[in-house]
Amino acid sequence: MLRNMFRWGRAKGVTQCSCDPEWQGLYTEIDGQRQLALPRDEMATLVGYLDLTAHCAGCGAEYPKPWGLASQ
Repeated sequence: MLRNMFRWGRAKGVTQCSCDPEWQGLYTEIDGQRQLALPRDEMATLVGYLDLTAHCAGCGAEYPKPWGLASQ
């Protein structure tokens, strides 16, 4: 299922997670390396600055909510 969502000032199609349960684990890629990501109440500053995206570790769907790197 695709729907438009507003993310960082631009419309973007977002695919819903197809895992059961949803969002079993998150990751992002920095310099070609996978990094663990975690849901947060607010988007981490570095994530917004670098315009990074988090993905479901199971199905690869882009995570549409605030998140940050696990190491921060």
